[in-house]
Amino acid sequence: MHAIQPITARPSSITTPDSSDLEYVDNYKYLGVWLDCKLSFQTHIKHLHSKIKSRIGFLYRNKASFTHAAKHTLVKLAILPIPDFSDVIRKIAFNTLLNKLDAVYHSAIRFVTKAPYITHHCDLYALVGWPSLHTRRQTHWLQVIYKSLLGKAQPYLSSLVTIAAPTRSTRSRRYISLVTPKANSSFGRLSFQFSAAYDWNELQKSLKLETHISLTSFKHQLSEQFTDHGTCT
Repeated sequence: MHAIQPITARPSSITTPDSSDLEYVDNYKYLGVWLDCKLSFQTHIKHLHSKIKSRIGFLYRNKASFTHAAKHTLVKLAILPIPDFSDVIRKIAFNTLLNKLDAVYHSAIRFVTKAPYITHHCDLYALVGWPSLHTRRQTHWLQVIYKSLLGKAQPYLSSLVTIAAPTRSTRSRRYISLVTPKANSSFGRLSFQFSAAYDWNELQKSLKLETHISLTSFKHQLSEQFTDHGTCT
């Protein structure tokens, strides 16, 4: 997905109720996520890339000290949580930026498997038994949507998803579907309300849930769903 933001001119100044002037910044770190003025997540991804690369470098410098099992565990515990953090938020970033995280992810897998540099990424995923970062992001995203349906997400997210009432054309198939709001721009289609409904309804074409199930069961079905369709993307 691509983040396309409208360009707006900055107002001359913004004053708070206590007469203080707010400072303009191009990047701001909030709850561990670097936000830039265009919401491109370029700065955030740059920091994640640097952090992962640094840790992988440390592992490679000390690779003689680790068994294969230790390498697998170290990458799983010390590397994977980094690209997983905030991946649902930054999934709208340009693919050219997300590809940088793919590159260091592949490097981490090669550290575990000793696979040559020229090994295709599909083969890397198969060797280690892990999905692509794209699949991980999509899985986490669909879990957020389902949590919103169950009322287990933040209330403001749950308020943005509405279960569609059965119509005459859909009465024969009572799968849970969401109301997809109208979006007249590419920016509108990036909103949670639109993208959550659209992606959920696409998932339901194959998942076909008729009633709510536990979150644990949903995660299991989601895992099987992506395994059935392949994890190399």
